[in-house]
Parts: sequence; C-alpha cells; structure tokens
Amino acid sequence: MEMFSISALDLFASALGTFILLSILLFPFYLRQPSLETELNGAQAELAASGESLREAERIAETTASRKAEAIAALAAARTQLQAAQAAADAADLERSETASVEEPQPLADQRGALSINDLDLVFVMDTTGSMRNELADVQANLLGVIRVLHRLAPSLRVGFVAFKDHGAAYVTRDFPLSPMTDGNVLKVVRFVGEMSAEGGGDDPEPVDEALAVATAMDWRAEAQGQIVVIGDAPARPSGRGHALALAERFRESNLAMPRSVSAIFTGEIPSARSFFEQLARAGGGDFSAYQGQIIENVLLSVLRDPSGQASR
Repeated sequence: MEMFSISALDLFASALGTFILLSILLFPFYLRQPSLETELNGAQAELAASGESLREAERIAETTASRKAEAIAALAAARTQLQAAQAAADAADLERSETASVEEPQPLADQRGALSINDLDLVFVMDTTGSMRNELADVQANLLGVIRVLHRLAPSLRVGFVAFKDHGAAYVTRDFPLSPMTDGNVLKVVRFVGEMSAEGGGDDPEPVDEALAVATAMDWRAEAQGQIVVIGDAPARPSGRGHALALAERFRESNLAMPRSVSAIFTGEIPSARSFFEQLARAGGGDFSAYQGQIIENVLLSVLRDPSGQASR
C-alpha cells in the first residue's frame, strides 16, 4: 500500500505537471483569440469595401463607354454636316462663277456709283512714338482697305507716308514717297508701314512741323486733289507750332487748279494737344476728327470732303 500510494502520488504530480505545462503552452493562444477575431472582422470589412469599389469602377467604365459611343456618333454627325456645308459652298461658288461669266461688265463710272472724287494724291503723316502703339496697329491692319476704297472712288490714286519720332530716337522722319497705287506699289507701302514700330517718346512735344515739311515737299500733281492727313496725340514743339500751322496754310494755298488741304486726326486726351490739331486742320482747310478706334472711318471722312466741308460726290 505504501508503494502504491507513492506511485499514485507520483502519477498525480506528473499529471498536474503535464496540465500546467500544457496550460503554459496554450496560454498565448487564448490571449490571441480576441485579436484574431478583430483582424478577421477587419479583413471582412476591407473585402466588402473592395467589392463596392469594384462595382463602382464597373459602373464608371460602363458610363465612359456610353459617353465614348455618344462622342463618336456626334463626331460622325458633325463630319456629315461639314461635308454637306462644303458641298453647298462649292455649289454656290460654281453658280456665282457661272452667273458672273454671263453678266456684262458695268462701266467704271457705274461701279463707283454716285460717290466719286478727283484724281487724288494722299499722304499720311503719323506719330510713331510709344504712345501710338494701338493707333499704329490699326493703321497697319486697315491701310490696305483704305487704299482699296479710295482706288474705287478716284480715277487715279497716289499714296505716300511720313512717320516721325522724337529727336534722339531711331529716326526723326522716315518717308515713303508719293507713288501710283499699282499692285506693286500697294504692296510696298503696306510693307513700309507694316515694318514700323511704336517706340520711344516720353515727352509730349513731337516734331510735327518737320514731318509736315517732308510731306509738303513731295512730288504733288497740279492736276490732282491733294490731301495730307496728320495722325497724332501730341502737339509740335513750342518752337515749331507756328511753323507747322504756316506749312499747313501754305500747302492749302499752293495750287489754284485743284483743292489741297491738311486734315488732322487726334488720338490723345489732353485738351491743349487737341487744340493744336484743331488749329492745324483749320490752317490747312481740312477736317478735324477725334480717333474712336476706327482709323479707316476717320481717314475716309477726312478725304471725302470738299473745301466747303461737305462730303465729296
């Protein structure tokens, strides 16, 4: 019995030791069990979110495909309309050409209509300092149109140009001589003006009198109407204002056979400068106008008037 009791006690101790050992070994697993459940729940939530993102991506893809199909259809319709419009334009051009080929040409006088002027010599005198940038761009863009309009109205047209800047600038005056407006000369004067740039300046007075002297000294025809159009925003220097007015008056009186005049287009805002240009137009017997952003209108109003102040007809 004593031996048996000892063996049973040993067996119990061994079993207890084994239980304790297993408990120690399995204890971390029991501690980790709640964490595993939390991770599993998080993984399931991420999987659900991924599924929703996939479905959203599929919907976007379907919408994009639908819009692409609509865009392709719209492009095809636009091409069809463009082809139809081009065909209509070609047909209209053909019809106009056929009509023009059978029409009898009208006499030159009828083409000019009721409005006409005499043979014309026209010289532009323009300030090209920095403050005249917009006005110079306007002249460059519309000079060809002015020449074409006047060429329709005048049996013979010659055009010249005098640009001027301050003393100390790239030039004081630069001129294109009075020339018949043949195709070649039209291109030359348009190119001459197109190469001008509005730079320099900074002080108000300009050498208007020196530019006007260059213009009045050009080769004017005695049998043609003579017009000088001065375009600027600043008066002549104090020492040259009287000279400028005298040049304008002398030019007005220089030909008894055909009228000559000096007109002025004022592009500034200073009242004293405006007064000078008004005086210049009065001395030259021409037209005064304030620039309103359309140089072609100002030039034509200046040219299409007779010495009495009425538009020429």
